[in-house]
Amino acid sequence: MGAPVVLRLSKRQRQAAAAVFGIVVVLVVVLANQPPSNAGARAVSPIAAHAAAASHAAVPPRTGLASLKLVHAHAGFSDDSANHRGAPKVDAAGGILVDVDTGSILWAHDAHTARPPASTTKVLSTLVALENLDPDRVVTVTPDALNQAGDETVMGLHAGDHLTVRELLQGMLMVSGNDAADALAVDTVGMDAFVNAMNQQLGALGLHDSHFVTPVGLDDPAQKASAYDLAAITAVAVSRFPVFRQIVATTDVVLPASPQHPEFDLHNLNRLLRIYPVASGVKPGWTGDAGACLVAMAERDGHRLIAVVLNAPQLYTDTRALLDWGFTQLGLPSTLPTPTPSPAPAPPAKKRP
Repeated sequence: MGAPVVLRLSKRQRQAAAAVFGIVVVLVVVLANQPPSNAGARAVSPIAAHAAAASHAAVPPRTGLASLKLVHAHAGFSDDSANHRGAPKVDAAGGILVDVDTGSILWAHDAHTARPPASTTKVLSTLVALENLDPDRVVTVTPDALNQAGDETVMGLHAGDHLTVRELLQGMLMVSGNDAADALAVDTVGMDAFVNAMNQQLGALGLHDSHFVTPVGLDDPAQKASAYDLAAITAVAVSRFPVFRQIVATTDVVLPASPQHPEFDLHNLNRLLRIYPVASGVKPGWTGDAGACLVAMAERDGHRLIAVVLNAPQLYTDTRALLDWGFTQLGLPSTLPTPTPSPAPAPPAKKRP
């Protein structure tokens, strides 16, 4: 009687083993066909986390860099500085003065050294945004775009606000709103795709000094830009987009309250617009690592000059002196009347434009 029992148990064991083996095979096949996980990267990379944020319903599927357009142009300058002597002493770590209309350098100091650019970064962010987004397109602000630290300059956006690309650019360029810059990236194509396009745009313009990791300009060891590259990016943006020229030349604007968003009272942080009659923009910035920075443009008698100064303690004094001297190189008088500047609200204490 014992032998038949042993035979029946052995058969059950064989059946159980076969079932277990079959389950293991199924699990191996399923796991082998799963896409590789990038959860670890998202856990350590806030930019990757931004890229995973949900987009506005009208935004096409995020297909990465291939879906973003780039401006392909040669943005370099010829160096004519040897023919222009007597430039004013400028107390800046690096800088450049360019004749936009001839594409020539009138003055340069350590212009190819990459330095922290602060919010002058937003000129490149604007170039990428305008090349890919209609200024009248409405963007819905999501919580994923509103992760700014307490010491960052902001436009004052709230989740659920609906603003046009143009309005976000006004907040980004005039009051240096980091929330507006992040919304233009996160809530349209995603942060990763946007920043990748910024760096690809550098290459498409033939620029090689700089690298960006955010669209706002906060200090990061990997975020650097040269005065030369910033001047070249600005020259392209100015030439290509009238809306950019209009925004950076505006001293004050009110975005009236509407069902889409509350009122925004915007005052341009670029003091040069108030103290230099022929100034026409573009963007100041400051961080602890960058110091005071400015990309500036001025125009006289149809001649346009772009000046860039990085880590410049005498920011506006040096910039005006450079521009005045530059106009003399074009045969224009050196002196201009200086109006009494209208008061402008100072940026919040410890904020970083």
